[in-house]
Amino acid sequence: MSAPTPASPRAVAPPAADRVRSPLLAQLGLGARLALGSGREGWGRLLLTACGVGLGVALLLFTAAFPGIVEHRNQRLYVQNDTFGSDSPVPPGDRSLLIAVADTTFKGTPIRGRVVQPEGAHAPLPPGVAAYPQPGRMVVSPALAELLNAPGSRLLRDRLPYPVVGTIGPAGLLGPGQADYLLGSDRLTVDTGARRITAFGHFSPPKPMDPKLILLNLVGLMVMLAPVGVFLAAAARFGGEQRDRRLAALRLGGADRRMTARFAAGESLVGTVLGLLAGTALFLAGRHLIEQITVAGFSFYAADVSPQPALAALVAVLVPLMAIGVTLLAMRRVTADPLGVVRRTGEGRRRVWWRLLLPLTGLAVMAVALMLPTQYNPSGMKQSAVFNSVQDTRGSLLVAFGVLLMLVGVCTLLPWLVEAVTRRAPGGALSWQLAIRRLQLGSGPASIAVSGIVVAVAGAIALQALFLGVSASYEDVRRPLPTAGRYQQSTSFPGGAAQADALADRLAQAPGVTATAAYTEFPVTSVSGQDWTRIRIADCAVLGGFAALPSCKDGDAFVMRPGLSDAAAASPKPGADVRAAVFDGEGEPPVWQLPAVTATVDGIAGANGRPDSGMLLITPAAVPATVLRGQPATVLVGMAPGLPDPNEQLITDAMAISPQSHTAFPPDRQQDQTYLAVKRLLTAGSVLTLLLVALSLLVGQLERFREQRRILGVLYAFGTRRRVLGLSVLWQTLLPMALGLALATVGGLLMGPMLQYTAGLAFALDWASMLAMVGIASGAVLLTTLLGLPKLLRLMRPNALRYE
Repeated sequence: MSAPTPASPRAVAPPAADRVRSPLLAQLGLGARLALGSGREGWGRLLLTACGVGLGVALLLFTAAFPGIVEHRNQRLYVQNDTFGSDSPVPPGDRSLLIAVADTTFKGTPIRGRVVQPEGAHAPLPPGVAAYPQPGRMVVSPALAELLNAPGSRLLRDRLPYPVVGTIGPAGLLGPGQADYLLGSDRLTVDTGARRITAFGHFSPPKPMDPKLILLNLVGLMVMLAPVGVFLAAAARFGGEQRDRRLAALRLGGADRRMTARFAAGESLVGTVLGLLAGTALFLAGRHLIEQITVAGFSFYAADVSPQPALAALVAVLVPLMAIGVTLLAMRRVTADPLGVVRRTGEGRRRVWWRLLLPLTGLAVMAVALMLPTQYNPSGMKQSAVFNSVQDTRGSLLVAFGVLLMLVGVCTLLPWLVEAVTRRAPGGALSWQLAIRRLQLGSGPASIAVSGIVVAVAGAIALQALFLGVSASYEDVRRPLPTAGRYQQSTSFPGGAAQADALADRLAQAPGVTATAAYTEFPVTSVSGQDWTRIRIADCAVLGGFAALPSCKDGDAFVMRPGLSDAAAASPKPGADVRAAVFDGEGEPPVWQLPAVTATVDGIAGANGRPDSGMLLITPAAVPATVLRGQPATVLVGMAPGLPDPNEQLITDAMAISPQSHTAFPPDRQQDQTYLAVKRLLTAGSVLTLLLVALSLLVGQLERFREQRRILGVLYAFGTRRRVLGLSVLWQTLLPMALGLALATVGGLLMGPMLQYTAGLAFALDWASMLAMVGIASGAVLLTTLLGLPKLLRLMRPNALRYE
């Protein structure tokens, strides 16, 4: 009987526990376990890394929330757009509402006001309001209620003396810091400046932003985020010297150099992940506190501050990847052997060619932006090449990217510059020699500590130069006053033309008012619509302040001699049928005939330095009374000198007559609102960036002290005085700071004129502001160093020599 044939051998799968995973993931995981199991010192390093990364992640998450903030703010603006005009008149009915603007400003704080009068039982309620206030009563926002009760708000309480019967909720406000009120009335009419609506919320096409402001926004964003990236990269390298000892032990256990680099990356990854969690927690905490803060005139509800999911996911992925990449890059200069770790110095000097390549590439990118064909042509001209290509959004993006490359180049040049200077540094005091020797052995940590402030200063100088050029286009606009002499201000009353003289008499009784003069002015057009002119209606005494009248009696009409700009204008002839070109009253404007001209007169120069021209001056008896219906009245006001708060007092006196009044102050500058919004946002972002940089400097300083504690302990044990050691640490900060600020100043002075040139702006530099930036940066570095000295003194003890 033959023996059984043995079965053919089959491959046996190894147990699941013995299967080989991805070597990269396994090595990163081992590095993470080593970081978590490295004892108290290791956890201290992880916490410092988490704090540093968390600060950067929190600011990145706030940046990622910016599109959502803009979207929510646009929705709230849509809801607040309640006094829009309609193509077809809205008839009164059960669902109609009369509403009028009653805005004001108190000591620089804008206050949004509306006067409302429901015409039917089903009139739409304003958002955020539970019920309409009764006539003579008002509901206010929490911010306005606080302002009314604040000390020093007597004039505001006199201006709004109505009983408060309710609060406007978040649905009707742009933010918790908005001052807003809703006043009930029973005297509104369309002829007196009110609008009739049947719903709240109206879409208005967004006004295209000036390309210079787009460029300012993009450059500002790059300047604010570049220090964040620098600090995130620096935080990922915290604790490098402590990590080196573990890498040497791993080399003794058989790991090769590539594996040790991955172990180091795994250790950094743990701190970065903890930083992501800490940054998320800090963002959520700041999100709840943001309602208590008003920054540069803006306030936000916590519900509106939510990062875009795609951007938040990008932050969650890129920050750990950056930590891994930075650690692997840093390990290229480290040789981990079984007997220790050696960092390459001496012959392995830093190369400068690729560091110079970055700013040169940035300049090249900006040059390419200038050569792009532009689609920006606001005047519809055929020769679009005369417009700067940077005024197109594509060009602005390229310029912003070029600025980012130049900022990165400034950051990478700093370690090379510190190494080159310390290599040739002369001898000196013992503290100086200790500091120079420490920088010669490894200038990287000291350079990294001030890299964030260097990038911030370089970007701030460049941004300030661009901002200076852009602001010249927006900050010089002044409101002219129609006449000079005894009048300094003017107050307008919507729909008050028929009672213009009575309004002037009432305002003349206000304290501090020395003289008043009332008139009505509006454009008229012929019935055919081909000819138009402006008319000004007032009595002879008032018209004599606008032109040199030979004689005047009620019923006369005068035409002002046309100026150069009026030569081509076609004006209606006397006796022609005309009507108001701008009419806010009920129904259609009346048609009437222009009166015969008594004489042609020359205008008198007003506060704007030039006389009016090409206008009709008409006395009241020369026009039908119906012509004044729906037209505004303007009252010129002369004020006595030496009054306390004369502007606030005049606004209060005018609003006591009518809450719809609006008082203008011609000598004051009138800034563009979009420009003001951009300016305030950049100011708020700069404050947050400066705070982040200051905190990052302190965290990095504490980490460097921890790494040097055994060296400091040895030196102190051998008799080195604390003052010498403290000065050596100060020198280690001062030298990189001085070199960094010099480099930042040079970089900023190169980028600033380049940005002005690309934007087509005149060259200008504010040297005082630039020196102030450098001084603030120096103070921040010195302050954080001084705050770290108590920690340094605690490390100069014999127990710092303990080593496990």
